[in-house]
Amino acid sequence: MFPDPITPRSYPELLENGSYDPFGLMPKGFPARPHVFTTPDKLANTRKMIANGGWPKQAFERLLDRASEPVHDPAFQPDKPDREWAQSAARQALCNAFAGLLTRKTVYREKALDLLRRLARAYPRWPVIPGKGRLDMEDIGEAHFILNLAQTYDCLAAAPLSTSDERLFRKLLEAARAAAQAAHHPFCGNHGTAVMMGNMALAVALHDRQGIHDVLYGCRCNDQWRYGLIHQLRHDILSDGLHWERTTGYHFFTLYVLVELADLLLPIGVDLWHAKLPPQWQDDGHDLHRAYGPFQGVKTLKAAFDAPFYLAFPNGDYSTLGDSRLENMRGIFTWGVIYDRAYEIYKDPKYAWFLHHAETETPASQRPVPGLPLSLQSPWINEAAFGRIARSRYPKGRLDYRQETRFSLAGEHRQCCSYFPVTGAVVLRSDPDRIDAPAAFLFWGPHSAGHQAPAALHIDLYGGGEKTTDAPRMDNRGYADPLYLTWGRTTIAHNTVTADETPMFPYDFETQSIWEADRWRDTASDGTPLLFQPDGKNFKAARAMNDRVYPGTRLDRTLIVTPAFALDVFRVTSDRLRQFDWAMHTVGMPRLPPGSRPASLGDRRGYRHFLNTHQIPCAEKSFHLSWERLHGHTHASVILPPHGTIWSAMDPVPEPEKMHTLGEKGIVAPRHTLMIRARGRSVLFLSAWSFGKTPVSIHRVNGRAETDVVIRTGSGDSITTWTLPVHHTSDIEAHRPPRKRFK
Repeated sequence: MFPDPITPRSYPELLENGSYDPFGLMPKGFPARPHVFTTPDKLANTRKMIANGGWPKQAFERLLDRASEPVHDPAFQPDKPDREWAQSAARQALCNAFAGLLTRKTVYREKALDLLRRLARAYPRWPVIPGKGRLDMEDIGEAHFILNLAQTYDCLAAAPLSTSDERLFRKLLEAARAAAQAAHHPFCGNHGTAVMMGNMALAVALHDRQGIHDVLYGCRCNDQWRYGLIHQLRHDILSDGLHWERTTGYHFFTLYVLVELADLLLPIGVDLWHAKLPPQWQDDGHDLHRAYGPFQGVKTLKAAFDAPFYLAFPNGDYSTLGDSRLENMRGIFTWGVIYDRAYEIYKDPKYAWFLHHAETETPASQRPVPGLPLSLQSPWINEAAFGRIARSRYPKGRLDYRQETRFSLAGEHRQCCSYFPVTGAVVLRSDPDRIDAPAAFLFWGPHSAGHQAPAALHIDLYGGGEKTTDAPRMDNRGYADPLYLTWGRTTIAHNTVTADETPMFPYDFETQSIWEADRWRDTASDGTPLLFQPDGKNFKAARAMNDRVYPGTRLDRTLIVTPAFALDVFRVTSDRLRQFDWAMHTVGMPRLPPGSRPASLGDRRGYRHFLNTHQIPCAEKSFHLSWERLHGHTHASVILPPHGTIWSAMDPVPEPEKMHTLGEKGIVAPRHTLMIRARGRSVLFLSAWSFGKTPVSIHRVNGRAETDVVIRTGSGDSITTWTLPVHHTSDIEAHRPPRKRFK
């Protein structure tokens, strides 16, 4: 017999055989209906919650109001699908079908039947548009539409259907399957996960075992292999728990879809929530990224819920590097009931902490529907979704960053710091008991997905209870924002170093695409972690390098966080003379010193968008600049490289009402860039960042980019001498001489 697991590159006919089930995830049978959207046990629990009053009763009344709304008839034309009508009719059909089950009133069931009949007569006659489905919409929108159809059919089939209705509705679902099979993105992307959701809903609703197997293990479709859900869990959720596209927002979108899939399978006896799967070991033929292994151990879906807690700053903020747009953990509710379901399955106290904390810190005035839980405010769900929440209140729970742990196979949380070796990121926290204590994020992962930005060794800093630096902000036009290519996809728009005013690989040429990734080229962009030192006395440190994004140039960054400040040491060495621009995009308004003069940074990509640019005079070897934030100050003390020049400029931040971020709270302050420019074959950028009333000073004792570096930092009576070895096998050392005032 063939060894397990078979790959689609070798024996696809065996892999798609319905009897081939090496991971034991095929259902043994199907229970009585309903079981796709709800189950008899869930219905009984929902009725009990409604009877007890509170928000469940409000949600129930809202469901009935929605179910009672009229739905206009479509202006039916065979060659012009009415997308808005179809989506609205499908959502309302589900609301009526669910209301009928809850109330046992035939008026709601009859309306659901009528809506599904109308959809069944119109939808199959609309043409399948390759890659867009029958409704001429993106794969994700079509998948949600198909999910609603399958859920409605299952709710209605809980009572006997007439022979004509049964035949009509099954024809509708088969037409939906044809649309899903025409979708693009059959491999590792988040769109492919959404297509799986629609196909799985169809298969479970139709009790189609082969259809379930196709979604789990993959299948041949339209002359190509369509990846399965098992591939997604083994490969696309990395072995440190995060999604391979390495943007937090897309991690949660994918997780939202995976929750839908797990909930579709659980009632038919398939426990995807606890399934233990080995990481993928090799390419299935069309893999979009290179993260394989490790070759020992198994991972579960739970890691994808755990990892984001360790990626957050103390107040719940995230770095928005790439296309994330998820500003704070509270924005996770955009994707609905994912942590509600996770808590019911795993009973993890940190999930309860998140649900309770977010609910208590978000007043009714900041909710689209006052009185309802945040997870029911999502645009992704409809009024029936409250039936998926098993309780009206959650315990307070507990999130303790002092508790050391591992998440998935490779993620590590130690001494309050979190290490993501597969994603290529680290979060350093100086003191988790203080929400205002400094923290920092460093990214060195590959640019392997179109949602990423050319920003190797980008950092974000946190202090004073909030994130104090930022990645590029885009407006609510999404990818149609004209700044996406010439700002958001440039290196100078990020907190790292730009060489010769040119974005890093793979944006190192005049492309017109915002979707570049290294897999389209012949060069890997991966950085390399050099140091993770979370157990230093009174400090935490990390170091990483990248010599692939600028040929012949090595970028090497060390980040140190203490309870008082953050220290940034950026070494740049090159095989030729180049111009290097070190940039930090800082929240707030800078206090420019006297003598600063208006200037221009030119018309190159990224640089052309700076506003209110000034060149700052400095005759000394060190320089200090402060920014005034809404809730405090940020101070930067910088040691200038030889012949370095200093610049300040305002970033092109969209107006607050045009922002497209999730979980944002309060006023969005402007972002101003501090840029240090220097030319040479080797350049050393040194800076200290503090967030209180008194700035931290920094002085270089000796060292260059290609040698050991010794520097001193101080504030008042506190002086520290830091030794940063050039060889990455040595740890950073910090020495505090006793009772010596810093000068």
